[in-house]
Amino acid sequence: MPEPQAGSTLRQSLRTAAGEALPPGPDGPDGTWALLDASGRTVETARNYGGVMHRFGATAKSGWLESLPAELRSQAAQMLAEVASAGSADRILPVLPQRLRWLRLRLQQVQTEAGPELILAMVDDLTELDEKSLVAQLIRDPLTGLLNRRAFLELAALPAESTARYAGVLAVDVRRFRRINEVWGRAAGDACLVETSRWLRSITDSGDLLIRLADAEFFVLLGKFSTAPVALAAEPQRNVDLGTHSLQLSLQAGFATGEVLRETAERAEVALAEAKREAWRSVVPWTRELAVVAARAARDEEAVHQAVLAGAQAVYFQPIVDLRSRRVSGVEGLVRLGGAAADVPAGQILQASHRLGLTPLLAERVYDLAFTDGMRLREVFPGCQLGINVSREFLATGLAIDTVLASAQHCGVDSSQIALELTEDAAAGLSSERLLSELDKGAAAGLHIVIDDFGQGETSLSLLRTLPLSAIKLDRSLLPADAADERGWDFVAGVIALLSRICGRLVAEGIETPEQAVRLLRLGVHLQQGYLFGAPQPADHWLSQGFQLPALD
Repeated sequence: MPEPQAGSTLRQSLRTAAGEALPPGPDGPDGTWALLDASGRTVETARNYGGVMHRFGATAKSGWLESLPAELRSQAAQMLAEVASAGSADRILPVLPQRLRWLRLRLQQVQTEAGPELILAMVDDLTELDEKSLVAQLIRDPLTGLLNRRAFLELAALPAESTARYAGVLAVDVRRFRRINEVWGRAAGDACLVETSRWLRSITDSGDLLIRLADAEFFVLLGKFSTAPVALAAEPQRNVDLGTHSLQLSLQAGFATGEVLRETAERAEVALAEAKREAWRSVVPWTRELAVVAARAARDEEAVHQAVLAGAQAVYFQPIVDLRSRRVSGVEGLVRLGGAAADVPAGQILQASHRLGLTPLLAERVYDLAFTDGMRLREVFPGCQLGINVSREFLATGLAIDTVLASAQHCGVDSSQIALELTEDAAAGLSSERLLSELDKGAAAGLHIVIDDFGQGETSLSLLRTLPLSAIKLDRSLLPADAADERGWDFVAGVIALLSRICGRLVAEGIETPEQAVRLLRLGVHLQQGYLFGAPQPADHWLSQGFQLPALD
């Protein structure tokens, strides 16, 4: 194309084209625009363009991309490619010279009288506009006024050197936020989010940047001298006045340091997930060990997903032995999956299936298998109970008891022959009327309700009194590691004496040695389960090999 010259007809044509393409107002022909040729080379600029660009640290003027702040050049290059096919492109992007600012880049094809097709590039600083402006609507959370998820994603897309001022990320979550919404309503939930934003502002300084990521999760981009993690660990709870009532607001967080913002934020979220699992910790730092665990959990979850969809499930059975009658009094059915999920423990399978929304499908298949094979096992273990597991999350759906009963009817199993086992951590969450009514419905239908793994979680004794229990299974963690630990065995004896008054049927799990079996039998626990009596095996194993009680002398 011809080279423009001062005072030439072509230069005037370029200015006219720019003026016609620009919207009315302050963006007029003397605003911050540049005309580019099809390759992105600068052909003409407005008189204010260079001054505005200099404010953001841009120094070169030979090309349009080079005139922009360095952190915006990759996005701007993508916009050039986009405008070639779509005719226009429009982005609001962050830039960090001395402080965070937001620029709007707009590219639009224009046609001059002289013929060459050009691109009009407009740059606007939106940082100082009022809260009703376009930038506020796009990058601000309207409830808290903090930057939103879109703003964070734009920041995370910047080169590492541009975000080097942030030495770490604190990922924060409001405990029990869903419960607050359910009990007190959305208005109370919104009030808690506003209070959380104020709380976080009070523990941060000018070097930190606050973001509301989603729902009740916030990010604090930490300046190099930030004390926010320490401040939050020192005060993880505050009372919130909601007008009609008050409640205690509690935060939990994970934090990580690093040079790449997106990677650091991902690490902080891994640490936050660990904080949620360990309810007693308010702030958890990221470690490489956590990353390994999180990666393994992600792989296991995907393996469970694939196995369930493929129908690759099986049920293994472990015997429960009555040492007084020296016979098998029951079997516990444990789910196993094939393929890459073959090594995933039963408890993790249940948790993963819940997160994936596959619990009803998996439960129906597993219960059918457990009851079908269980009826076969009753031929060699006459009168044995068939134990199956149910999670708190499945109970909460209101489908669990109906699924069990429908499967039992389909397989010809009487409900009185079924023991419904809940892990203790599941029992700890059975405070709602809905969950308790589900268990009452199961007990009324003849199911035996059993607390599994007692001693591993946080079930209160008062809660045990309210459940329609048929049995309590003692977790192996209650047993002394040293067989000669008399103080430890005195503790076990006390637990057994207390639980026996709440529920007369106790089962000891995790029995691995004859010494453990004999000591527990002397303490009155004659129902026992563990590898001493046999590992979980398919039904065909027990049907072909039978069962022989090991020597206990």
